[in-house]
Amino acid sequence: MIAVTAADEFSSMHWALITSLGFTPIQFSVYPWRNLHTLITASFLHADLFHLAGNCLFLWVFGRSLERLFGPWRFVLVFPFLGVMGFIVHWLLAPSSRFPVIGASGAVSALLGAYLVLFPHARMRTLILHLPLWKRITLPAWAFIGYWGGLQLVSLLLGSGQVDGVAYAVHVGALAFGMMAAAIWKTTYPDADEELEAFVRTSFASKT
Repeated sequence: MIAVTAADEFSSMHWALITSLGFTPIQFSVYPWRNLHTLITASFLHADLFHLAGNCLFLWVFGRSLERLFGPWRFVLVFPFLGVMGFIVHWLLAPSSRFPVIGASGAVSALLGAYLVLFPHARMRTLILHLPLWKRITLPAWAFIGYWGGLQLVSLLLGSGQVDGVAYAVHVGALAFGMMAAAIWKTTYPDADEELEAFVRTSFASKT
């Protein structure tokens, strides 16, 4: 993602990349097979460096425990497909939209959903800003992700995406997919509970 965004920033191909590799619902509706690849490639494009930095921050905070649990190779192979369900949900709600959707927010949202199911009581340090004042607090993961997910759902229901240009359906759909996938793994994979318990005992996620 960093390489693609850096190349994009230093070239004049920004809009060409978005239109050819971004996920555009109307194009997927008319020519689904021709645009099937955009369900994956759209996750690697970002509007600017700030968009990329935000997604990388969430990827680092929530992805590192999941990467350690499942292994780096599995994580790398699965990550490009995590945003697909989010794009599909966005398409189902707006199949005739002509606006391309880009960014790894869907893939990262799926990680948040999985993290919520697997590490709900992990302690997270965060900042509350009320300029010029700020305060550092510690929250359980379920509170932080639940609050974030609630904001995404409310924004989707209020149609805020039409104002701020954020595809909230991608966030909500991918978050739900991540929760479902993690729950399926936890309940069907042999020795999943034992592996998870052993991991949590030695992980930062179990510390207070």
